[in-house]
Amino acid sequence: MRWQGTVAEITASRFRPGLRARLLVLVALALSPIFVLAGIQAWIDGRTQQEALKRELTASARLLAHDQEVLLRGTEELMMTISAMPDVVGLTPACNDTLARVSQRNRAYTNFAIVNLEGATVCSGVPVADDQNFSDTDWFQSVLEQESFVIGRFRIGPASGEPVLATALPFYRNSVLDGIMITGIRVSVIDQLGIRPDESDGRIAGIVDRAGNVITERTQLHVDSIMPAYLARADEGEIVVFERANSQGEVRTLALATLIEGNVYVLLSAPKPSLLSWRALDVSSTFLLPTLMWLLALIAIWIATDHLILRWLSYLGRIARLYGLGRYEIVPVRAESAPKEIRDLADSFQWMASRIAERDEELTDALEYKQTLIREVHHRVKNNLQIVTSLLSLQLGNVADPNAVRSLKEAQARINALAMVHRNLYEAEDLRYIRIAPFLSELCRLTHDAGPGDGGNIKLIFESKLGDRVINTDEAVPLSMFVTEAMTNAYKHAFTGASTENEIRITLTEFDRDGTLWVEASVSDNGVGLSEDEKRHGVGSSLFEAFAIQLEGEFEVTGESGKGVQVSVRFPLEHPDLDLENFPVE
Repeated sequence: MRWQGTVAEITASRFRPGLRARLLVLVALALSPIFVLAGIQAWIDGRTQQEALKRELTASARLLAHDQEVLLRGTEELMMTISAMPDVVGLTPACNDTLARVSQRNRAYTNFAIVNLEGATVCSGVPVADDQNFSDTDWFQSVLEQESFVIGRFRIGPASGEPVLATALPFYRNSVLDGIMITGIRVSVIDQLGIRPDESDGRIAGIVDRAGNVITERTQLHVDSIMPAYLARADEGEIVVFERANSQGEVRTLALATLIEGNVYVLLSAPKPSLLSWRALDVSSTFLLPTLMWLLALIAIWIATDHLILRWLSYLGRIARLYGLGRYEIVPVRAESAPKEIRDLADSFQWMASRIAERDEELTDALEYKQTLIREVHHRVKNNLQIVTSLLSLQLGNVADPNAVRSLKEAQARINALAMVHRNLYEAEDLRYIRIAPFLSELCRLTHDAGPGDGGNIKLIFESKLGDRVINTDEAVPLSMFVTEAMTNAYKHAFTGASTENEIRITLTEFDRDGTLWVEASVSDNGVGLSEDEKRHGVGSSLFEAFAIQLEGEFEVTGESGKGVQVSVRFPLEHPDLDLENFPVE
């Protein structure tokens, strides 16, 4: 059997990953759950931090509410103290100066003032417009109705021009309600309550009024109002925690708490951490360590595969190729340091090589014996045919009839052709094939010498363009018989008299027909040729057809009167590409 190529050559057009690549892929897939678990852990950590932020905001909101309520209660007590001052309670001309000094000492407030029951200012630490009237404000009517400390809505202070939280307290003179003392707490002061200066986590505090409006000087809060449902829950004493996204897509977590029985609410805001925020993750334990372990595992597989498997497979592959070249004596010594499985495989290779060597030796001996027998057969056949030829030669000496002599010589020529085939076979290195050109050249010479040409009156010309082409024995016999028969016919019928110009030409050529190499053997003469009515009937013509059929080819007889005859046989060459080193010229 002749191999058409290795497995690698046959499958070259299809991608087949190697052992190392497949192991790397398998290990990578096997270790991939590490990253899944790391992602789940990161998500859990993010959720935990979000919950921790909500709890911290709740606690901070309670603390902030407490601080702001202390501020408001302190404001009420301060206003009661101020209203008891002699210059203030008497509304003396020094009242304005007294309130001005108090405002300067307490920077959390923009101004202290007293208005009468009609809403007109009667005493103020900061000058106000004469036409300024507060009777239409929300806190004015509330104080008149409740006669208690009231927290108003946020507004722009008329004296300071900055946002303030208005607070009002009934002003009594001689135990009679005579007016209202008012002041404005700066919103900037309220914003800073509960926020430590060193905090950098983006927390922002603000105040929410009874209508749900958020008051703060910090624009980063991005919250304009609070839903009434949240305010109602805060009125019940609950710290309401919720989330709100601004126009930039930033999500913040907010905590809402009530102050002073629902008159005012405190709001605390902080950025919501992402579930996979880098600040929320322990990068080293969540990603770096699993990734490092994953890479180390792949590197270990790469090195181990090369050291334990691939280099030994490559070594055994080289040993196998040497065995394929017939070098069965090689022992895979290096495999002694390989893993046990590789050593077992190397031992199997060596055992297989020894068995093949033994079998090759047995086959070689059997083949040599067979070839010896075949050569002996061919030799004996050739000798027997020569004995027959000798017997015919003896018989020729006893025959006087010219026709009988000619018939015996024709038979003798055919027998010589067969004898030559057998002689070429037992002398050749390969008993299956015969080189065409040397074989036919000698055959034509012997046939010419045995026929009328031995007298020198017919010239033999042999031409070959076949080079070292060979044919097998099944083709050699009919081809030799065809040439012999054609030459015999030419000797019998081509020439009418002796002449030095008489010649028989044997030509061997090759040509391509539909991709197959064909051989043409032609025997031509320059004799009398064929007349228009003449046909050659007899043993020669019928044998030509029989020989052509055996060669699986075709024959042709052409000629014209006075121009000679050409007999040709064409047949396909069965082995056009054989190595001819084993077929020396005899």
